[in-house]
Amino acid sequence: MGIEMPDLAPYPEPDPPLSEAESETKRLENADARWQRVLASFPDAVRPADPFEAYVTDENRNDVLRACYEAAGLQIEKVHAADNADGSPDSIGWTGSGSEAELIAAYACDTAYPTKTTRPAPNDTELGWIYDYLTDFYAPCLAANGIEVPEPPEREVWVESYPGFAWFPSVGDDPRFMDRDIDAALQNACPDPDGYLLTVARSTE
Repeated sequence: MGIEMPDLAPYPEPDPPLSEAESETKRLENADARWQRVLASFPDAVRPADPFEAYVTDENRNDVLRACYEAAGLQIEKVHAADNADGSPDSIGWTGSGSEAELIAAYACDTAYPTKTTRPAPNDTELGWIYDYLTDFYAPCLAANGIEVPEPPEREVWVESYPGFAWFPSVGDDPRFMDRDIDAALQNACPDPDGYLLTVARSTE
């Protein structure tokens, strides 16, 4: 069930789009972060030379990554959103034993064909708005649907901890929401901040 949306302030103005140099810096940072995840499992893994080939778009991402994963011998995993169980996959991933060779192959594909980052990270004013949305609407909406939500940290603490969010309300491992229909109904009643901004707030701009 849904609850009444509070009277939130208008969504703040984001920072300007990233420059080409800033986008390139972000690409390299993302590649480093991906490699750190490989090293977390295999500290002695040897990192391939930068495999970057091209940026993917929303239109070609799945096809490009599928081809790369298949060429690398990875088993394809199709990921569907709860409200899109029977349609085309929302994203393409891979599955396997998690061996060193598989993780390096997946790293190479993901780094060869990333999505270009052009939007800056949310600024503190935006993060404050997101915190208010979570605490004034999203968490209470989840609670109204019987989901236990931990107490949030102070607003300033939450903003300063970005991007390592210390708190974000969710359904967790509640077995009720393994059912796609129930999960979709909850998402409709209690849209998370991204869902709300995409479907409501920015649709009026």
